[in-house]
Parts: sequence; structure tokens; C-alpha cells
Amino acid sequence: MVIALNVVVSLLRFVASGTTRERFVFVPYRFARGENTEGMLLSHLSHADVSHLLVNMLGLYYFGPVVEHSLGSARFLLVYVLSGALATTAIYLIRKNEPRFRVLGASGSIAGVLFAAIVLRPQMSLSLMFLPIPVPAPVFAVLYIVLSSYFVRQQGSGVCHEAHVGGALTGFALAALLAPHGLAPLIARIARLMS
Repeated sequence: MVIALNVVVSLLRFVASGTTRERFVFVPYRFARGENTEGMLLSHLSHADVSHLLVNMLGLYYFGPVVEHSLGSARFLLVYVLSGALATTAIYLIRKNEPRFRVLGASGSIAGVLFAAIVLRPQMSLSLMFLPIPVPAPVFAVLYIVLSSYFVRQQGSGVCHEAHVGGALTGFALAALLAPHGLAPLIARIARLMS
């Protein structure tokens, strides 16, 4: 259902033009001045292009079921929505004084779902797109946060790394609170990796 909603809203943005197309984009500078509430909400479900949509929906397709099967549908939605909301909060706090900064996409929510899945199933192996070598999920998590935090400071990449960090940390915290065994499986996995 969440994938379908992302696809429908993204398709609406793809066919829109001019000012209508801008309604799907979050502009923190405008939001700080009491505008762009619609963009702040719609930006969580709209994407820049088909490849952006595809990457995010593949992430949701692979890691969403891990979270949903472990926590249930309602808690999965809680992780998805709160990760997106806190990712947007991070973007707002960092970029609210930059008139030209614009963002859209479900990346914050997807990062939250990914990190919740890492807490829930720490024995997984994952790989980065540019480094297709499988690594243990806890190692992947550290690399993800370090790289995303580094890229927050870089300008002009076209990727909103603030959303990745904000969403990932939210998903991690929520899974730690909601998981039946909390962080115990993740801690045990890290201990095995370090021994």
C-alpha cells in the first residue's frame, strides 16, 4: 500500500508542470515563513524521476517486510511516518535559511525502515551501491551514517543526506524501543563480529 501511494503521488508530479509541479517539493526556507505546508507533506511521497522512485521503492520492498513481519503493520507505519517526519525536521533545522534548497523523496522514511530492519535482523549482510561487497549489517550501518554525515557538509550533490541521517537514527531508535528484545540481538551480533 505504501509503495502504491509513493508511485501514484510521484506519477502525479511527473505529469505536472510549472507551479503545480512545485507543490510536491519541500522548501524549508518557505516553510519557515509559514508557506509550503503542502510541499512538506507531499514531498515524502513524490520523487524527482523514475530512477529515484525505483531505488527508494526497492529499499522499501526489501526491508519493509522485515519490519512489518517483526513489529506488525501499525508499528511498521509508525516507523515509516516518524522516520520521514524527523528526517524533515533535520532538513528544516539545517537548511531553513537557504532560499534555493529544495527536497523531495521518501529517503528519510526508507532510511528509517532500513535501520529498523538492521536492529531487527542484525545477522543480515548488506552492500553499498558503489561498493557491491556484502558487509555485516552493523558495519553497513556505521558506514552509512559516517558517509551520510560527511556528505551533509558537501554542497551540490543533489542528494539530501540530512534526510538519510535523520531517518536512519529515528528508525534505529524506534526499532530499539519496539522490538521484542530491544537492542540485545544487535549487541550480540556486534560482539560476535568483534571477537
